[in-house]
Amino acid sequence: MVICILVVAVLVFATFLGPSSIGPALERNARGIRTMVANVRQNSSTRKVHSELVVDYKHDQVIALARRRLVTFAFDGQSPTLGSGNLIGDLRGDATTTTDRRLQLVDGGALELPDAQSSFAIPWSETFNVTGDYEGMAVSFDYFPTPGGGSTLVSMGGVYTIQVSQGARDSVRLTLASGGVSVTARSYLAPYRWVSVEIAVSRYGVSLYVDGRVNEGVLPPDGFAVPSALGNETRIGGVPCRIDNFEMFSLVSSQVLQLNDVQLVPDGVNPQLEVEGGAEDIYRWEAEPPKSNGPITQGNAPSETPPDPSLPQNVPAIMHVYFDTSGKLDPVRHSGAVYVNMVAVVDGALTRMVVTIHPLGTVTWDYTDRFWWEPPPAPPGGDSP
Repeated sequence: MVICILVVAVLVFATFLGPSSIGPALERNARGIRTMVANVRQNSSTRKVHSELVVDYKHDQVIALARRRLVTFAFDGQSPTLGSGNLIGDLRGDATTTTDRRLQLVDGGALELPDAQSSFAIPWSETFNVTGDYEGMAVSFDYFPTPGGGSTLVSMGGVYTIQVSQGARDSVRLTLASGGVSVTARSYLAPYRWVSVEIAVSRYGVSLYVDGRVNEGVLPPDGFAVPSALGNETRIGGVPCRIDNFEMFSLVSSQVLQLNDVQLVPDGVNPQLEVEGGAEDIYRWEAEPPKSNGPITQGNAPSETPPDPSLPQNVPAIMHVYFDTSGKLDPVRHSGAVYVNMVAVVDGALTRMVVTIHPLGTVTWDYTDRFWWEPPPAPPGGDSP
């Protein structure tokens, strides 16, 4: 009877702590990543929105960034300027909604902006809660460029601005800017052709997604935060075009996993160097202010000296893992599985693990003697292999 009571107590205690709190450190944290992936996938598939995990190598943490849909404008039906949640947009200048099919439509109607003075304004709403776990904004829409002047396509105060630059033969190129960080699409867009556009701005990066291609901006410096969206209207317009299926989201950090007794290792970095704290300066060299919640792999003191030139350079400090609206790895962003490398010191020796996020969303992990970029051990006698 006593043994049964003890077994039940242990099971209840383990359940209360969660699956990531028991077992060896690498396995605990691998289970934590698996739980986060499951939560992100469920959010994506039930709400039909994109989601992502942010793997922060420098601070040894994994963040789940979820999209909370704020409003959708389809620009069709009997009230084409009425968005979800009974939010009404404002047509300005010569802006109008059209069902004219002399120019191709995505569906039943679209917003038509015939010149640079036309615009559509989406007012701020109290339902756009940007407090608490708010990290930034995301927007997606269909874009149909037409020839003409102008520069700004979409803006939301200082939160973000999407601008258009002209190319040869009336082609256009998109640039996204937020808080001094910007990214420009690699490809030019031809006029009179619908393309999909998606942006995301947060302290974990500035991303621009145009017609099946992702262009990520420079990683913002530590302490960067997206300017407040509170009270800012969203303005669509400034260049001749058509816009359809405009959606706004707030980015929220729904979960943060701080890895304990384990360190993340980016591809190409010596795991011994990471464990010894010698890899911190290779992610980005600049003097950083002290952080109140200092990262595990470095102290709070600012970096004052440049990194050793013999170390690898330009190592990304952030990796984004994107999930589509069905909860699978986004095939546009990921050609296959995604790998998260972790290392821990066990009984004085380095122990390596590779966590694999498979295309369908399942998560597995395996111990490994060395990561793929590490050279094989020298044969006996010291001769080269």
